[in-house]
Amino acid sequence: MELYAHIPFCKARCAYCDFFSTTEGSSARKPYLSALIREAGLAAAAFGDRRIDTVYIGGGTPSLLETDEIALLAGSLARLFPRFSPREFTVECNPESVTAEKFAAWREHGADRISMGIQTLSDGCLKAIGRLHTAAEGLEKLALAGKFFPRVSCDIIVGLPTDSVRSVREEAKRVSELAGHVSVYQLTLAEGTRLAADAEAGRITLPSDDETADLAEAAADALEEEGLSRYEVSNFARRGEESLHNLGYWTREEYIGLGASAHSFFGASAESARRDGTRVSNVSDLAGYAKGVNDAESFFELPRASRERVTGKDAEDEEIMLGLRTSRGIAAELLSGRDAASVRDFLEYERGRVRLTRRGFAVMNSVLTRLL
Repeated sequence: MELYAHIPFCKARCAYCDFFSTTEGSSARKPYLSALIREAGLAAAAFGDRRIDTVYIGGGTPSLLETDEIALLAGSLARLFPRFSPREFTVECNPESVTAEKFAAWREHGADRISMGIQTLSDGCLKAIGRLHTAAEGLEKLALAGKFFPRVSCDIIVGLPTDSVRSVREEAKRVSELAGHVSVYQLTLAEGTRLAADAEAGRITLPSDDETADLAEAAADALEEEGLSRYEVSNFARRGEESLHNLGYWTREEYIGLGASAHSFFGASAESARRDGTRVSNVSDLAGYAKGVNDAESFFELPRASRERVTGKDAEDEEIMLGLRTSRGIAAELLSGRDAASVRDFLEYERGRVRLTRRGFAVMNSVLTRLL
């Protein structure tokens, strides 16, 4: 079972971000962590027979936590779950808020992988999207992470205002010198974000969707030239550095999400080929989340923002949608009775499995529309 904990605190909200986060200060962290740890206890009581296989601390900005808060959170998770023996323990961080002392604290408490939000090596673009670090600081902290952790990952975004094929190739190659895992995300304009408003008002000019797709492929080419293989549509890694936690999501393993806005998926049957299960999400509000957790007597009584039972064709559709994101693909039998013939040029079959071709990854959404 995978374990995720959401730390929603940020110094400032990035212009493109639509995840739940808050700029409330350090005084809000103590009651929030207390509620999250209580939720962890409820989850441990419900799923104590499950081994915690991976841990991921995401946000928000987990690197805002101070060393004593790191010790409290990581120590509590290890203490509460009877079978806490993760093969991978990842922490997200931002360059401007992480320090050697914080790296050391996370490492001391079991983390073995860092995921850093670099996003771009253009200072102008960093400022335009509301990031608080410089390109030089990003590279410096990425190098520092490598001194503490055996596995380092970073994110870059393509489709930013001044991106070109040359610039994204150079960025991809530069970060791959310091990280064995790189995620390449195409910029999306989420409704309600500052970046979407700026683009609509003409205050900022962005590449077209087709141009952004070409930029993503340019970054992919550069990473593969540096020895990183694409194992998921947006993720590249050297051998053995794939994200085990995210692979769990894409293969529909059970996972627990702790914290405001976090999602969980549980009750999946190992005997079910389609992995029927229940998906729930927590409320996206600090006060509402804390009250709900403190009032609940069990994990299954927690107030939820959403609850969905995923069975039958819905579960099968999910397996196709998530599985085709990966280089491993899906069992070919899952496409029986579906319109695979119309997208055959984007699929390749081998030993009873089917996966997307390189071109298929580029038009994945269109392929899935035909199949689902």
